Amino acid sequence: MTRMKSRKPSLLIIFLTVFIDLIGFGIVLPLLPRYSERFGAEGFMIGVIIASFSLMQFLLAPFWGRLSDRIGRRPVLLLSNAGSTISYALFAWASMPGWSGTGGMFLLLLSRVFAGACGANISVASAYIADVTPPEKRSKGMAVIGVAFGLGFILGPALGALSATWFGLAGPGWVAAGICGANLLLATVILAESRHPGAKPAAGRPGLDQWRRVLARPQAGLLVGVYFLATFCFASFETTLPLLVGSPAFHPDDFRDPVAMARKIEQGGKGIYGAIRGSVPDSSREAYANADAAGPGLLRDTLFTDLNALLHERDLTPGGLAKPADASSGNQSARLDAHANRLALEAAFPGMIRHQTLYFSEKRLGYIFAFCGLVATLVQGAVGRLVKRMGEPRLIQGSLALFAVSLVILPYVGTLATLLVALALISAGSGINRAPTLGLLSILTPTEEQGSALGVAQSAGTMGRILGPVLATALYGYRPHWAYGLASLLALAAVVWAWKGLDRSPRPAGA
Repeated sequence: MTRMKSRKPSLLIIFLTVFIDLIGFGIVLPLLPRYSERFGAEGFMIGVIIASFSLMQFLLAPFWGRLSDRIGRRPVLLLSNAGSTISYALFAWASMPGWSGTGGMFLLLLSRVFAGACGANISVASAYIADVTPPEKRSKGMAVIGVAFGLGFILGPALGALSATWFGLAGPGWVAAGICGANLLLATVILAESRHPGAKPAAGRPGLDQWRRVLARPQAGLLVGVYFLATFCFASFETTLPLLVGSPAFHPDDFRDPVAMARKIEQGGKGIYGAIRGSVPDSSREAYANADAAGPGLLRDTLFTDLNALLHERDLTPGGLAKPADASSGNQSARLDAHANRLALEAAFPGMIRHQTLYFSEKRLGYIFAFCGLVATLVQGAVGRLVKRMGEPRLIQGSLALFAVSLVILPYVGTLATLLVALALISAGSGINRAPTLGLLSILTPTEEQGSALGVAQSAGTMGRILGPVLATALYGYRPHWAYGLASLLALAAVVWAWKGLDRSPRPAGA
């Protein structure tokens, strides 16, 4: 008991707690779309698995906040760390060989639901900082969480890529579970309780009256809407990027000569051509048999559907085709090498299928996200100077315009250099946008309502992280480039909205 009292609350300790937790989150995040796809999840279902975390966090964050007001911040943070450890262990378990598509997909979904349900660290850590900092130093204290986010999203994905290389597909989950388990032990030993009588309560989710008051102020309501759209678009990009550069799945425009492909499928004899004919529905066989009448558009759509399904259903490599037809069914489906299948199809249709020049396996995908996190973190250091030079309204518009244009380019890049340029521009746009948007909202809101206004904006952002992945992956499953087109259009709509609705020289409300 004496030892407990001797410990003092510390910003450094809460930084370590949040930072280590976010490393675990960063390890898993880039891998979720590809792991979901490995278990047969498509489009909408991939989005549901990813959005389930934010949905559960949105629903239960107020409960954890109230509980921390009642029993203290420390026990709730420890419970959250324990929940993170268990959820990442479930993720790792789902990634191990032997799971069928349905079973593995369910376990993956369960791991994200459980992680979101226990995800109290950020909201309760914010209350912890409010407990231990005076009002005049509170904004500086809250920046600790921003730094932890930035560093976690740099180190986490890179560590995920390394752990997948060293320990296989289950490695990232086990490493994340180990890190969060170590965080739990560390917090148990060094994290002191910050809650004391009269301390500021943990922030709850804004009620309908708070939403109405904030949205009734035209510019404040506009900024909340812009923040929602920006978060929605970034979540859409973040969710589909692993599928764009880390999935062997075909895009409709990958089929350069669909008519010639259909003829070859119909006339090519046995082997891979026979496997295709024997696995597709009758309507597809009819289209292939009447290639000239069907036309390139219909055939391109048919090939897109049929061949993407085959990537995960049959072993199309020469060795796999030599096996009995049912050798790659059942529990084997989750372990098929879809990338090897794509290479086999490209070889079978030379010149008719666009070669996939950019492909990052799970073992390398984390490096792409680490690069994005590094760029976003670096540009945030320049936000203060940019605000002084451009002002918040122009900086908001410019960052969203940069984001929108870069999104349009991304699906069409063909080299590593152009990919990194596009990702750098996207990351810069999204990294710059958050601070001036929330900062201007604070400026335009009376002092006594700033907490409510920022709470409404954060809730709108969470809704964007719920809806964005679901809609983006559903569109991606139907037409991959449409997901980026929608996000780009919404970002441009936010630019126009901000340009028309924001004053160029804003003043604090009531000034």
